[in-house]
Amino acid sequence: MKKESSLLITLVYIITGICSCTYGQETGSFTDARDGKVYKTVKIDDQEWMGENLAFKTESGCWVYDNIKDYVQTHGYLYSWETATKVCPDGWRLPSMQDWWYLSTYLGGDDPSGGKLKETGTSSWKSPNTGATNSSGFTALSSGRSGDKALEYIGYKTFFWTSEDDDDYNSWCRGLDSSKGEFFLYQVEKKNGYSVRCIKKSDKVQEVFDFW
Repeated sequence: MKKESSLLITLVYIITGICSCTYGQETGSFTDARDGKVYKTVKIDDQEWMGENLAFKTESGCWVYDNIKDYVQTHGYLYSWETATKVCPDGWRLPSMQDWWYLSTYLGGDDPSGGKLKETGTSSWKSPNTGATNSSGFTALSSGRSGDKALEYIGYKTFFWTSEDDDDYNSWCRGLDSSKGEFFLYQVEKKNGYSVRCIKKSDKVQEVFDFW
């Protein structure tokens, strides 16, 4: 009986360790020389990401959620696709579809990875914030606007631009939802205002995709 109890306890510890594992391997910071803003960074496998949404103000294609300036400090700016493609600082770039695919795959695929990317709790996301663990350290917050009018998704959804140019009007983005744990791929209009998460330029990751 004692041997069976010890085995059960061991299994519980193993399962708990697996379920609570943290994918963010290294954390750090980066200072944008353009405006002096300091960003958290997180390294997830071979990819180094900004751990916060970009908050660099541009002359056009850039919006503040609901015109609340303090919102920029936590959520960053919303950008059109055209602006997003050139707004990342030197040494960083807008993620490609492959970059997002690599991240999602490393976190277990599109079905569970959304929860591993979302900030926990309900300070940014509305209840139930399904599957949210933020075990990746990515800390995704809800934000976004659709088209020319401010149809905001605060609390319910967020979208991140990819560098993919689909046609004159559309591009692709990755999205998260408060009621789901998935990490979605959407075709959207380039004029929409979405968040930007810059990824550090790296030849190593690109070689993987060239092979694929």
